[in-house]
Amino acid sequence: MAKKILIVEDDPIGRKVLTDYLTAHGYDVSTASTGTEGVAMAAAQSPDLVVCDVLLPRKSGFEVCFEIKRAPATREVPILLMSAVCKDSHSEFYAAVDLHAEGYFVKPFKMSALLARIRTLLAA
Repeated sequence: MAKKILIVEDDPIGRKVLTDYLTAHGYDVSTASTGTEGVAMAAAQSPDLVVCDVLLPRKSGFEVCFEIKRAPATREVPILLMSAVCKDSHSEFYAAVDLHAEGYFVKPFKMSALLARIRTLLAA
C-alpha cells in the first residue's frame, strides 16, 4: 500500500508540482491550502508524513507543526517544513529543536533532496 503524504501549501502551483512529483514516485497524496485545514486533515487522515509550507493563511506552518506534534494520534508523524521567506538559521533551529520537525527546506529546493528525505523518513 502506498504511503500517505499530506501537503499543506497555499500556493496552487507549488501544491500541484509537489502533488504531481510525489504521486509519480508512488505516494498517495492529499492536500490542504490553509494551516487550519492541514491540522484537521492530519487528524482525520493520519498521514505517514506531512510536507508543510511555513507561511500559510489562518495558521502558520510552525503552528501546524506544533499542533500535529502535540496531538497524541499524530505526534509521531514526520513533518517537513519549507519556506521561501524564513531562510535564517533561527527558523531552521526553531523548527528542529522547539517543534521537532524532521526537516526544513528553503525554497527553491531540489525536489530530489526532498524525495530523498521523505524516503529516509518513511523507511525508518
